[in-house]
Parts: sequence; C-alpha cells; structure tokens
Amino acid sequence: MHLLDSPIRSEELLAKTINIRHRFYASSSEPLMLTELIAMAENNGDQQLVQHYHDHSLGYADNGGSWDLRQEISQLYDAGISAEHVVVFPGAQTGMTLTAQALLQAGDHAIVITPSYQSLEEGAKLAGCDITRVNLSPDDHWQMDIDAVAAAIKVNTKYIALNDPHNPSGAMMSLDSKLALVRLAEEHDILIFSDEVYRWLEHDPLTRSPSMASLSNKAIALSTMSKPWGAGGTGIGWVVCQDKHICSKLLKAQHIYAVCFSRAGEIQAMMALRSSDIIIAKNIQIIHDNLALLEQYFADNADIFEWISPRAGGTGFVKFKGPISANELANQLVEHEILVFPPAIFDCDDSLKQYFRIGFSRTTMPAALQAFRLFIDQQRPIWGKRVGA
Repeated sequence: MHLLDSPIRSEELLAKTINIRHRFYASSSEPLMLTELIAMAENNGDQQLVQHYHDHSLGYADNGGSWDLRQEISQLYDAGISAEHVVVFPGAQTGMTLTAQALLQAGDHAIVITPSYQSLEEGAKLAGCDITRVNLSPDDHWQMDIDAVAAAIKVNTKYIALNDPHNPSGAMMSLDSKLALVRLAEEHDILIFSDEVYRWLEHDPLTRSPSMASLSNKAIALSTMSKPWGAGGTGIGWVVCQDKHICSKLLKAQHIYAVCFSRAGEIQAMMALRSSDIIIAKNIQIIHDNLALLEQYFADNADIFEWISPRAGGTGFVKFKGPISANELANQLVEHEILVFPPAIFDCDDSLKQYFRIGFSRTTMPAALQAFRLFIDQQRPIWGKRVGA
C-alpha cells in the first residue's frame, strides 16, 4: 500500500469546507489564546517558564521531546509511567501512524475496533498488515465485545488498535473491559494501541479509569494537546509505554520521520499541562452546557433522530431516521453552511449508514445547533410522512 493510496477522508472534507460557517463536527476543545495561557502560567507562579518562552533558543529541541516536557506528560499517568516512557511526536496523527510503522511489518495481522479515526487502520495497512475489523454497535451501547476480539485473533495477530474514550460515539470502556482486553492481549502476546486523545474529558471525572498503558507493558497509549487542552497549535502529541524497548523503537521512527519540535510549542504545552485543572474544568463546563441543549433537542425530535448520550469527549454519533441517507443529509447540510461528519468519513458498514457525527466541545456549538434546527424544520414538510419510517 502506498502512502497516498488512502488519503484521510476527514481532512479532505475539511479542506473543501475550510470557510464553512457552522462547524458542527468539531471535537477539539475551545482553542486557548496565547495571552490567556501566559496569564495562567503567571498566576501559577511559573514566571521562570514564561521568561523561558520569551527568551529560548531557536535551535533544535531534543529528539523524542525535551526532558522537561516528557516529565510533565508523565505526571498525567499512574505508576509505571515516567519521563523515559514518553516519546513526543508532532501531533497525535504522526504518533499514531509511526507507531504502527515501527512495530509492525508486512505479513502481520492487526485487529481494529471500528468505527474509528481512519488513521488507526491506515497506519497498520501502511505497515503491510492484514486487517480485521471488530465493530462496535449501538445495540451494546458502543461497548467492545471482548469475545468478538478473541474470535478475530489469528496466529500472526500482533496489534489491537482502539479508541477510548470512543470517537465518534463518546462511549467509554469500563475498567473490567480494559482488564479483560489486557488479559487477552498478554495471553496471545499482542500489543494494544489505545488512542486516548479524549481522555481527561470524561463528563463525570469519577468514571475515569487508568490509561491502558498503565495497565500493561503490552499496551501503548496515545494523546495530544488538541482535545482536552484546546492547544493543538502547539503541535505536541505523545505516545507512552512501560516497555522501554518499544519506546526505543518509537524514538528511532521519530528520528527518521519527524526529527524534533518547536521549543516554543513544547513550552506552551508545559504551560497548559501545569494549568490542566483550570483548562479542563472550563472545557468540561462547555461540554456540559452544550450537551444539555443537545439532549433536549434530540428528545424533542425523537421521531427523526436517535442517539446514546456520550459519556466522554465532545462527540456524539447520531442516527438519522429520515427518508434520505445520512451521507445525503450531510451533503445538504454543507449547502446550508453546516458541517457534520457523515458515515462515509468512518467507512461505516451498512448497519451504521444512517449515523453521522456531531461535535459539541466549543462555544460555537449553540449557533450551529440553531442553524441545524432551522434546516431540519424547513425539510420536514418536504420529507413529509416518510420521517421516521
């Protein structure tokens, strides 16, 4: 498979709709402003870090991430994860793809839990893997079927890739499910790659369970500054793993493809991480406020929409019960300056062809919902009695 054979569908759609008015798909948190970030650092007493930001070298930052940043990242995890277990990448996309490149090879088999972010699957394909999909279902509240994963294992299975908290549904794995998956992977000597970019955005923090990387040295976890912190512009993502041998392989891959980072981005990331409590609390409040509006809207329009309320992150997977396909609905919405992610973005199977993803983690969501509401109200007379059929 060539690198350009499967362009990322979501990015192609975003490139075509870059100036669209209502971004009802958006999943990253409200973007931080630099002045806001610096003010928080000063309030934290981090004047030295602020000064370092204003007076740092423009030479190369350290390969794999500078040590001070890796130390800050490691504090997000439980026992077993220290700075030496962290490899920094320029964003989650690079970390996700290069991890597969570093750890897999042609002839290996990978299991991918779907629907999911496309790169979870494409990274393994680029490495030459045979892929088996294990689908999540709304009938099971988007929970992973461990028996189905076990049934998909082959003698050459090397990798299980998943997204938790889940995009697009906003579901979360239970700790029992995580532990069951870990036992299965360890029994068969399979690596788990856990895309955890929405972790720390649990709607109820008491439901947060340990990172998969904290539960097993066979597990690798991915995260990024863009989702909980609204700081994607720092260009900082990371992968953590207890196994130092795996970390060394990831570092080699990072050397080949990404070299190093902007030191300014590293410092900004440290400022944000040290203000995590304030930033994430603010972003969770935005999510809660928006979710209340969505819950009311979908309850009032249950004849045409159905969803399972998300438990983490700022995305939801909505079933459209109208007379046209969800892909057609999404196309019509674009014509009215409203962008949602249609099922085509997730390459959904037939059972999920009527689902589309919305995003509700930004303060712009209420305006997007209002535009969506007006569009649906205008279409109801056209759709007529076929609604809900």
